[in-house]
Amino acid sequence: MKLRSTLCLLLALLMLAPAMSSCGNTENETTADTAADAATVETETETIDPWLDDLPDSMDLGGRTVNILSRVEGEEMNEFVVEEMTGDVINDAIFTRNLNLEARLNVKIANTPVWGDDASGTKELENVVVAGSTDYDIFCSNSYRTAESGYKGHLLDLNSLQYVDLTKEYWAKGLNEAASMGGKQYIATGSMSLGFYRYMMVDLFNKDMFIEAGIDFPYQTVLDGKWTLDYQNTLAETFYQDINGNGARDAADRYGYVTRMSNDTSINDGYWASLNFRSISKDENDYYVYDVDEENFVNGIDALLRLMKGSGTAQMCDNDGDIYKRFNEGLAAMTVARLYVVESGDFRDMEYEYGILPMPKTSEAQSDYHSYDQDQFLVYGIPKSVAVDDADNIGMFLEAYASESYNVVKPAYYETALTVKYVNDQESAAMLDIITDGMYIDPSNLYLTMISFNSMNLLRNVLKQGENTAASLIASSRNSVQNTIEKINEAYKAME
Repeated sequence: MKLRSTLCLLLALLMLAPAMSSCGNTENETTADTAADAATVETETETIDPWLDDLPDSMDLGGRTVNILSRVEGEEMNEFVVEEMTGDVINDAIFTRNLNLEARLNVKIANTPVWGDDASGTKELENVVVAGSTDYDIFCSNSYRTAESGYKGHLLDLNSLQYVDLTKEYWAKGLNEAASMGGKQYIATGSMSLGFYRYMMVDLFNKDMFIEAGIDFPYQTVLDGKWTLDYQNTLAETFYQDINGNGARDAADRYGYVTRMSNDTSINDGYWASLNFRSISKDENDYYVYDVDEENFVNGIDALLRLMKGSGTAQMCDNDGDIYKRFNEGLAAMTVARLYVVESGDFRDMEYEYGILPMPKTSEAQSDYHSYDQDQFLVYGIPKSVAVDDADNIGMFLEAYASESYNVVKPAYYETALTVKYVNDQESAAMLDIITDGMYIDPSNLYLTMISFNSMNLLRNVLKQGENTAASLIASSRNSVQNTIEKINEAYKAME
């Protein structure tokens, strides 16, 4: 806080300098006034806390280096440390965040990447913990692999650390609800993970096609709670045009919605959350219980198949890239996507303007919109092997890291890079608030390799078959899921 206060004071003095140099005979009076003004500025800035967290002002980690062990892919590698300012909005925000943290905590930040398949990071974490190594302070990898590390006892309980407050707005509430066990929590995420935003599933719509068809943008429909699968299906049907005039619905025509019905794509996984497909809830002691509403599954999949098989839907694409190509070329008015696709060159160079919406509900009876974060988003934990007397210091850093990411990195991505550079209307920014606030993670998607009843195995297979087999899949998996839940519960109870 003192660094920022000093900068504010210097700026104030610089602004006052011209007045001080042109005062003539009133120099003494002006100098006195200026000194008083400067004192006022200093007093005011000292009372304003620029940090969102409740960490003490006296924090000092003695110039130590906080070492992060990570297993990430692609652009995620640069979420931790960047070497210099480049003019890129996201890069410079990460650089600024780290600079602020280094000044605030007297600390350096280093990242050690682990290369290999998506399990290689957790394998290395296990090696570190078994060896009792204190080489790494923080571990970061994709959600479903890191959740298993908590289950195996390789991570510390974050709720046990003095300075970590997972109730703060910079931590992801949706993950907290899914990951906590018996009041303890071993993984967390939020604004320090750009993947938390980038892997969210959203609906995109072509604004030019809506204008041409004389249809209002669906923003108000969303706000009225009426953005449902059947409403979207009705919209899709109004957009169909037989472009080549051959009387057949083929790839050359224009459609209202474009997707794929296949089990080799994750593009439809988001419906697991948006249609409120919940398989696991919590008991009064914060442990998992089997909780499947079969009627809700059947009704939701019925509505989803009506959209997927509707006369306004194109499903002839061989891969996800073909879906976005059709959308970018104006051959489809709507589609579903992970949010990061709008950062791609194809979308940045897109001839048409587009908007962002949450994924639809099953029906208006569903009270809220729910958002899905694909399992590749990054989560953080602290290795169990860190020195006992150092754990709170690491927790202090992690809290400050999350807080300052919310202050600096989130606005850069969410408000500047995304809603200004890629999306050109403030209504889409409001929709993004609904999407991020409504993130829901079913615990079955945190333990993908252990629980077979999840979006990957149930929803994808149903869509590939094109028939509503939800009831039989629920019945056939019930005992297995219940047994696995009990196994997970017992493992966490053993850590008490």
